[in-house]
Amino acid sequence: MKELRRILVSGGGTGGHIMPAIALCEEIRERFPEAEVFFAGRADSMEERLAEKHGLDFYRIPSSPKGRGVKIIKNFFVNIAGFFKSLALIIKLKPESVVAFGGYTSAPLLSASLLLGKNAVIHESNAIPGRVTRLLSHLGVRVACGLDSDHPIMKKLKKRMSKETSFAITGNPLRKSFNEPANDLSRELLGYDETRPLLLVFGGSQGAHNVNILIARSIAKLKDNFPTLQIVHLCGANDIETLRSAYENVKLTYWLFPFFDDMSSLMKKATLCVARSGALSVTEICACKLPAILIPLPFAADNHQLANAKALERAGAAVIREEKDLSAASLSETILELLKNEEKRTAMAEAGEKVFIKDASLELLKFITAV
Repeated sequence: MKELRRILVSGGGTGGHIMPAIALCEEIRERFPEAEVFFAGRADSMEERLAEKHGLDFYRIPSSPKGRGVKIIKNFFVNIAGFFKSLALIIKLKPESVVAFGGYTSAPLLSASLLLGKNAVIHESNAIPGRVTRLLSHLGVRVACGLDSDHPIMKKLKKRMSKETSFAITGNPLRKSFNEPANDLSRELLGYDETRPLLLVFGGSQGAHNVNILIARSIAKLKDNFPTLQIVHLCGANDIETLRSAYENVKLTYWLFPFFDDMSSLMKKATLCVARSGALSVTEICACKLPAILIPLPFAADNHQLANAKALERAGAAVIREEKDLSAASLSETILELLKNEEKRTAMAEAGEKVFIKDASLELLKFITAV
């Protein structure tokens, strides 16, 4: 692997783009302690807060999704401003490589890096490459994908980018904590009993309202049929009071959080999870060998969450329940069926471990430095 001296990394929009970018930065610092690592993203954003939390030099670049109606014109000029600011930043920092993690926040920076002749790489975390990834791949950006799939869009991209140095399945980088033993959860979960089953419910960085409501309507049946069950529910900020009332009425052992910092420990301790199927979520599920019931977000672009979930279902690591076909009764039945079937859960955990690319950060770093 070639030595790396200066690199500019970007990831924004959602935790699914930001956390793999942070994980790559951790890997670079470990492999190349003398390297200068810079992070770019939107002002006053989640990526700015997380980059600064991890001690990364952060630079603000305007970017915006396409939008609709009059917003198309406004957002066009935002991205033009982002493009010119990216040009100035790249000229100033002189990075050898520019790496962005999917979504609209990648477009201005990678476009500028191509114009300046830099080694430009986009990491696509989902099983279906997004529109920005597809567009930039035509312009010369190299593509690393986190999840493999047999979707026609992925097949087309693979066929067109046949050179080994232009395309690779590297896996989705995870923070180092996912390679470490789980921490004790008794401080965060007062009254937690490690001998009792633990159901984990989460919907990604923003929560998942429809999943929250389905769980709220399911807990009475879960309590009646599995009284020893404990539930940790990461519900986002908006539904927490509604859910607290529902759980209190049932008297089930539970903990509600808008979010949880130590996700790796929580997922390693859980018996089963109910989750959306964003790319980061399904990768973490596999890394932690956690049996999963996946409810894909039905309005995700290109229905990519369904494709992500199918990658796990094909391997035997998860069960898919699509929201349009789901009721509280059918969800609770699926949960109870898996809670009562240890053999099935063990098989799912082993299948997830086989799907997971363990050294994804290193594999991505090798791909970045291959040219």
